[in-house]
Amino acid sequence: MDVREHLPLNPRELLVLASLIDGPLHGYGIIKAVEERSDSGVLLDPANLYRVLRRMRSMQWIEERATTDERRKTYGLTRTGRRVVAAELGRLGRLLERALPALAEGEVV
Repeated sequence: MDVREHLPLNPRELLVLASLIDGPLHGYGIIKAVEERSDSGVLLDPANLYRVLRRMRSMQWIEERATTDERRKTYGLTRTGRRVVAAELGRLGRLLERALPALAEGEVV
């Protein structure tokens, strides 16, 4: 599967996947990680979060992980999810590499 078919990701998807790069998290942990990574610019309510998580599970980007606390579901990246987030971060990095020099030179309005 060519993960580039899924790009660009929407900001919430990118932030959720990026929050799972360091390891599995439960729902509230994802909400807090997204808030931190976005400098409080993206606030996920539980309904939005679980809608995004359901979609990403159906795409096989994340999976539920076993946990000792049965009350909390924990989610982690799959190999495909890791490839998708890496491809999107690479795409954004290339965009920045091209845009920042032009911005510094005053070419971008």
